[in-house]
Amino acid sequence: MKTISIKLFTAIVMLLLFTGGSYLFYKFFDDSKEVTERLLEENIQVNILNIKYFLDKNLQKNSINQLKAYLDNIVNSNTVINDIHIIDNQRKLLYATDRDTLLEHEGVHCSAISKIISSDIFEQQCYTFSIKLFDGLKPYYYSSIVYLDKDYLDSLLKDKIIKYLGLFISYTIIFILLLWFTIRKFIIAPLEELRQFAYYSEKTPRQFLIQELESIRYSLELTFRRLKKEQEELFNLSTKDPLSGLYNRLSLIEKINWLISRSQRSHAKFALLFLDLDNFKNINDSRGHEFGDKVLQHISKVLLSSVRDNDIVSRIGGDEFVIVLPDITDNKSILEVIKRIQHSLSMPVVFDNYKYHITCSIGITIYPKDGKNVTELLKNADIAMYKSKELGKNNFHFFTETLNDEIQEKMNIQRLMINALEEGNFKLFYQPKVDIQTNQIVACEALIRLIDPIHGLISPDKFIHIAEENNFIIPLGNWIIEEAAKQLKLWENTPLQDIKLSINVSGVQFKNKNLFKIIENAIKNIDPSKLDIELTESVLMSDFDAKLKVIHQFKTLGLSLSLDDFGTGYSSLSYLKQIPFDTLKIDKSFIDDLENKQDQSFVNMIVTIADELGLEVVAEGVENREQLEYLKKMKCEQYQGYYCSKPLPVQEFETLFRVHNSIITEI
Repeated sequence: MKTISIKLFTAIVMLLLFTGGSYLFYKFFDDSKEVTERLLEENIQVNILNIKYFLDKNLQKNSINQLKAYLDNIVNSNTVINDIHIIDNQRKLLYATDRDTLLEHEGVHCSAISKIISSDIFEQQCYTFSIKLFDGLKPYYYSSIVYLDKDYLDSLLKDKIIKYLGLFISYTIIFILLLWFTIRKFIIAPLEELRQFAYYSEKTPRQFLIQELESIRYSLELTFRRLKKEQEELFNLSTKDPLSGLYNRLSLIEKINWLISRSQRSHAKFALLFLDLDNFKNINDSRGHEFGDKVLQHISKVLLSSVRDNDIVSRIGGDEFVIVLPDITDNKSILEVIKRIQHSLSMPVVFDNYKYHITCSIGITIYPKDGKNVTELLKNADIAMYKSKELGKNNFHFFTETLNDEIQEKMNIQRLMINALEEGNFKLFYQPKVDIQTNQIVACEALIRLIDPIHGLISPDKFIHIAEENNFIIPLGNWIIEEAAKQLKLWENTPLQDIKLSINVSGVQFKNKNLFKIIENAIKNIDPSKLDIELTESVLMSDFDAKLKVIHQFKTLGLSLSLDDFGTGYSSLSYLKQIPFDTLKIDKSFIDDLENKQDQSFVNMIVTIADELGLEVVAEGVENREQLEYLKKMKCEQYQGYYCSKPLPVQEFETLFRVHNSIITEI
């Protein structure tokens, strides 16, 4: 539908009102004309009837002068009548009040007096009537013609037209002006204010007189109040963290970019502190996320109270916070803030009658030394934070290039591991386990190796801890289990068919709920007694009861269990009492110092305990004959180490097995 403006609509309405008013004024003028016309007609009718009556009575009696005087008096006294003529039936003028006119008015059409009511007096020029006289008994007639004063009647009508037209125009102008002023003041102007208010939503219009417009104004005011409140809420949601009320990541990035722009002009420095709460997951797991949220809100208040007014505090997700310290001059001011944070966090937190001690690890970067943009500053601060966790948590660490190199190497290894599993660059190497009494290879341990296509062999101590950190150890461990089972299957019906193969299971891998199922599927086609699972004491440190249940499930499959690195933990004897281990492996650290009497006593004690419990003992890290001879005296069953062989690829191990055992057999 096509729309029009208020002004055009008002003009159309005014035109319609003007047209209607004109019609009403015309009707009023016409009615007034009719009233005037009736009065004139009555006046003329009365005068003509009087004239007719007088002439009927006196036309024969009186003299012409008397008639003349009477008719002259009527003509002079009546403003409507202009002339009176009396004519006989031969059209002879007997009398005319017009002295200079002896003939009848030419070209004039007269109406009978009987039609005076039905005729328009302003259109008529004269009226006629007959006078009946008798000559004895014979009648004869005169015609009387009464001429109207057209100039007077025209002026009378003209005066009335001018009068009413003037009144109409005056009243119309006044009405239009008043209507326009009223509409403009009470409708157009308020609507324009409402339009401005609706468009700009800035200055609230005053209260309006017209109820409907006031209702619209009030509704708009309420709407804009609500919208403003919603905009503020949306702004807070977009810039603030809803839980803590601190700046969110988006606002943090914006403010850091502003600081970078300012620092580029003023060459000022600012510091960025990346904070991560230590062991916060334990709080969520033990007390629930609602309780964890209360802790986070408390931490937010602590951080705000520990910094300056112009410092920026942000929660960027989970238990991670970022603090930006503008205009720093030296590291001392940074350390003061960190000291205040650590002091405040050291105070115990009490929620729901539970007391908690919360610590955090902090990584620190400084602009522009440690990053030219937001991404670099946050990334490097995150790297420094993780380094502080490695140092024992509740600590802080400044970012360095050396640290960055370590992280880059770590990331390269992560990428290399992912590709290696897909491309077959992981290999199992096998280190023999030798029976000390017979000197024959009776078992081996499968050890994972990573082959870099460019740099060659990468040591396990460089990638195993990385695999455990990012849970890559789970798919890698699954692959090791499957490869070990396949290798045992391949050794069936070969000289290596009786060899026992050990694989290591890490603590992260042990938490995998599918571990038992994976092992069960892997050993379906082999003798399970030939597969040995090696566990370190650290695997059993947490959630012992649940893990003991899984270990018993392993035993139901027919697997053997070894406790690796025995003697390095704090409760090994209690584990030996409860867990159905088959083998103890003496850690290399005790074998290295067998010259030391204390280590000799310790190794002797382990062998004695194992003998009492019916367990086999394997000594790790045997590198010389003296170590081997001492173990032999202690009646240790097996050893592994470089004295026999380092870990070897499968083909080299198979060759070693055949050569070594054949030599021993010949001897």
